[in-house]
Amino acid sequence: MILRDIKTRFGRNRFGLVWVLLEPILFLAGFLMLRFFLETRVPFGQNMALFLLTGILVFRTFSSIATRAQASLTANRALLAYPPVKPFDIIAARICLETMVMFVVWVIFFGLLAAWSEQKVIVHFDRFFEATSALVLLSASMGVFNAVMAALSATWERIWPLIRLPMLFLSGIFYVPILMPPWVQAIIWWNPVLHCVEWLRTATYVTYDPLLDKSYVLIFSSVVLALGLLIERGYRHVILSNS
Repeated sequence: MILRDIKTRFGRNRFGLVWVLLEPILFLAGFLMLRFFLETRVPFGQNMALFLLTGILVFRTFSSIATRAQASLTANRALLAYPPVKPFDIIAARICLETMVMFVVWVIFFGLLAAWSEQKVIVHFDRFFEATSALVLLSASMGVFNAVMAALSATWERIWPLIRLPMLFLSGIFYVPILMPPWVQAIIWWNPVLHCVEWLRTATYVTYDPLLDKSYVLIFSSVVLALGLLIERGYRHVILSNS
């Protein structure tokens, strides 16, 4: 399934692979250039690129995996006609592929940042591993839920972008959440992506006071994943009948 997804996603030429990697890189580079142009003051620390990347990379990874996985079932309905192929197989293959793509993007950006910066980019490797693992779990869980909902109702494909857009501004990408007024913190706290951003920043800064609840991210991800799997199992006959 993963090999088929790779062939479909990348195409038959090498440029397909280049574009898959180049697209998120251009997205992130564009954000960085825009912030450098509009804002010279670093919200925290002395490295603007490091602060922004720890936010933008997290959100981009979540958005990419959750959104790409959403179309996995609707784009591969023909495969569901084969009895050995289950809906979860298709979703899992898409999630694995997107995770690998974003892994390469992370390596490129953190590698360039480490080479360019005079200070250590990753201070606590254990926290870095924990944060990225939690991010993958959250993204995959949301991807499973999105894929199942999109396969059952085309309306979900229009609802998800409306949910995703506000999350860009509620994830603490451009500001330090703990410095926000209490009423703002009370609102943005419910965004699980915010906690992934804050978790990652505790790994890249020696002294950083985060608005972070690790258990919330894990519980939220587990609930969403369980809900997605339960809906898929309960309505599998509907998904298969639509194939």
